[in-house]
Amino acid sequence: MSIRRTEGSKPTVLPTISSEARPKSAAKTPTAANVIKDGFGPAAKTSDLARAESTLKPLPPPVGRLALDSKEAQSAIQTALQHLDVGTKLPSQGLRGGIQYPSFVPKNVERDELGMTHVRLDRQHEGVKVYGEQVVAHLAKDGKVDSVTGDQTKIPSGLGTQKPALSNAQVLDIALKEFNGTPDRQPHSERIIYKDPSGEYRSAYRVEVADTTATENPRKMNYFIDANSGKVYEKFNTIDGFKNCPCATHGTGDAAATKGAAGTKGAAAAPADVKVSTTPNAQIKDKGSVTSKVTVADDVTVDKLKLSLDITHSYKGDLKVTLTSPSGKTFDVHNRTGGSADNIKQDFDLSAFAGESAKGEWTLKVSDHAAGDKGKLVKWGLSITPKATQQPPTDPTTPTTPGAADDTSIYSGKVALETKKQADGTYTLEDGTRGKGVATYDARNQEEASGQTQIKDDNNVWGEATDPERNRAAVDAHYGAAMTYDFLKNILGRDSIDGKGEKLVSYVHVSENFVNAYWDGEKMSYGDGDGVDSGPLTALDIAGHEIAHGLTERTAGLIYRGESGGLNEAFSDIMGAGVEWYASTQNPAVKFNWTIGETAWTPTNGDDTDGLRYMDDPKKDNYSIDNYKDYPKQTEVHGSSGIANNAFYLLANGGTNRTSKIEVKDGIGMEKGLKIYYRALAHYMTPSTTFAQARTATIKAATDLYGADSAEVAKVKESWTAVGVN
Repeated sequence: MSIRRTEGSKPTVLPTISSEARPKSAAKTPTAANVIKDGFGPAAKTSDLARAESTLKPLPPPVGRLALDSKEAQSAIQTALQHLDVGTKLPSQGLRGGIQYPSFVPKNVERDELGMTHVRLDRQHEGVKVYGEQVVAHLAKDGKVDSVTGDQTKIPSGLGTQKPALSNAQVLDIALKEFNGTPDRQPHSERIIYKDPSGEYRSAYRVEVADTTATENPRKMNYFIDANSGKVYEKFNTIDGFKNCPCATHGTGDAAATKGAAGTKGAAAAPADVKVSTTPNAQIKDKGSVTSKVTVADDVTVDKLKLSLDITHSYKGDLKVTLTSPSGKTFDVHNRTGGSADNIKQDFDLSAFAGESAKGEWTLKVSDHAAGDKGKLVKWGLSITPKATQQPPTDPTTPTTPGAADDTSIYSGKVALETKKQADGTYTLEDGTRGKGVATYDARNQEEASGQTQIKDDNNVWGEATDPERNRAAVDAHYGAAMTYDFLKNILGRDSIDGKGEKLVSYVHVSENFVNAYWDGEKMSYGDGDGVDSGPLTALDIAGHEIAHGLTERTAGLIYRGESGGLNEAFSDIMGAGVEWYASTQNPAVKFNWTIGETAWTPTNGDDTDGLRYMDDPKKDNYSIDNYKDYPKQTEVHGSSGIANNAFYLLANGGTNRTSKIEVKDGIGMEKGLKIYYRALAHYMTPSTTFAQARTATIKAATDLYGADSAEVAKVKESWTAVGVN
């Protein structure tokens, strides 16, 4: 991506109505004052009207996305195309085989709060779309082209006009074979010009095959297939998800402590079960033993205790399994019984530990007592029901507005939900006060979210102890979508993700024990978690992260692989953090930090030392990178997102990059940082933007907002330099 500043073409000037063109009756000057019959006095003279009109200020032009067929958008498009036609002379435009092909097709036009208009155009070559290549023309207030974003490299002639050897049906068959599953919607294919991984342009097809059911990970696969040979150049999944991230493992290892879904903030009065688990995957050598430990952080007394074991072994009769409590009490869970029955995969009710203090280190020992067999301790965990005398955590009760916040969420304390009253007197989670709406529905534990099954409440006070348990996750999902809308509107000046008030739809209770949340291009789907690895995946920063994928789709469209994919993930983390930060300014129960997903991630629930990713120190998860010099070693989009994540953290907060040791002093704050990154995403990035081009885009955005010589521009440069992007 490059940004060229030009003098641009002359602005389009719309003709005014002259006195000669006016109707005759309007041109006449009255010879005497006219008297209005209703008694309100004489009509204003023409000279009076002229003086009044001269004092009126014209209304400012609308901000946001313009309808492509509107007069304003068409004028901007023509100005942009005229400039590109004169200034670029691209090899893809002009005559091919006697046919005139346009080089660009308008995608959208947006006017920003500074009065600039941004015309985003998809590139074409000989009538065929060039995948992932766009040009954005930036028009200043005066209507002239100020600069142009986007690379336009030479494409060999004939790639668009030559008839492909393979048909749409044939490439669909190739893609379906690669997909190896049953799509849940009609596959889609389109003819494209594709730049392959080596940098050469090819005649190709892009085929999209999707299955968004939640049995495993939802997929919306993109396949890039040579239009003549059928070679599959590339494939990737465009649906992100909480569980899709390879870094979605608990950083505390065997010492992980968890509170389970019911033990999170906002729980009902009953004492919550405490759950701990670990996955050692430790080999049990023949006639050897394995010891594994977990730590319970909660100071509770055991009423009931369940041990879950997953041991693979070729001869169960060889094994002895012993559990030891923090006090040193030992119990033989299994002692060489079962004969030749393989494996131990079951739950054990261990009432022998009733009355014990749960807090501290629990030890499991597995010993092989006979020769000839070996196995593996795959996973084990404890579920502890505390005695009822244990007091549960209390909910925050300070409302955002006195008397307004009476709905109890899982993760955000007391909140105020906008709902809809139905004819039968019940209330549903449908908010008509934000854009075209915010709605939350029940997926009924189906694998694919669909329909409009209402979630209802009798008195419009949501999350009470007497309410159905199923309502609790819905409160957070509805609140998360509302806060995301408000964040976009009040901080970034955008009317929902499309700039035109797009309705935000969420589904809760997707599948069973589903540890995932994702945006599928149209809606949000939230799993309830499994109570071991996670609670309901409806935390504020997760909601903001996933819905922000929709924002990216409707703006820059960053392709979900390579450097653009790392930026795509980073922008969702940045916007997710922005939603949590914004909510914390409205709701004292929300605590902002730089960790992603920690409130729903249960081993140390709500603790910012145990989350999905860490923007202040990306390498903390032992997967992500924080500096571009390590990019060749880690190109997976979640792992490489740490580069831009840390750049944003350093910009907003200040700090030191762990890898480079470069310090950025005195960050510019969240609001300014968010405005800069959003402006870069919405107006200066294209689908194929790289990290270096992202630096350029954010510098340009900061220059627009604060001036070329501003401290904000200097800090943008410093922060990218600290993460190795120059």
